Amino acid sequence: MKNLNEIRRPALADRSGWICAWIMLFAAIAAAQAPDVVPFNLFDLPRMKTFSAHSVSSDERFVGSNDDSKRIRPGETLVMADLRGPGVVNHIWITVADNEYAWPRLVRLRVYYDGKKTPSVDVPLGDFFGVGHGYERDLDSLPVRDSSFGRARNSYWPMPFRQSCKITATDEGNRPVIAFYYHVDWQKHAALNDDVDYFHGYYRQERPAVRGGITNFSTSEERATMWAQC
Repeated sequence: MKNLNEIRRPALADRSGWICAWIMLFAAIAAAQAPDVVPFNLFDLPRMKTFSAHSVSSDERFVGSNDDSKRIRPGETLVMADLRGPGVVNHIWITVADNEYAWPRLVRLRVYYDGKKTPSVDVPLGDFFGVGHGYERDLDSLPVRDSSFGRARNSYWPMPFRQSCKITATDEGNRPVIAFYYHVDWQKHAALNDDVDYFHGYYRQERPAVRGGITNFSTSEERATMWAQC
């Protein structure tokens, strides 16, 4: 019969492993970003900021109107934000009224940095906010939070850019998006440190999946930090 120490030791080892994993995760996140682009921290509140805060939204600019949403017809692309840097997008909020089946996978979110024609982010809207298969579900994580049964989507991924940043949404479905609400918060900086890199996000799907197949997420030979969601 095992004694008490032998029973407790594996449990303690497992717990220590989880603690080490979390420490390594947060250490990697902190080390990968310069101080000015680290996600919100209460201890940073007393510090003087070196940037100015700005926002872009879907609000109606005509006085007397309360229609704060945009409409996107099938095949059309809405430019949500067209920003001039250097800067960092630090928050994106989106909520949508659409009645097409699995519409979160039919609206495509794209982000273009520094005047590039190829998007650095090219993901279905639902998947970008952490929920796949065209579903709407609540999600609570450090970089992405979805609430109100998945209808209110928030991304807190820091998205730095040095020259410009254009964010678009394209309706790839067969029905119009009747109400598209959004809010983009960003910071204007005088300059970004040399060690601050860009945020990239791509959606890959293979159907039917090939047994034992390999998916290439990137062909770049440059260094990158990967955060994958399956």
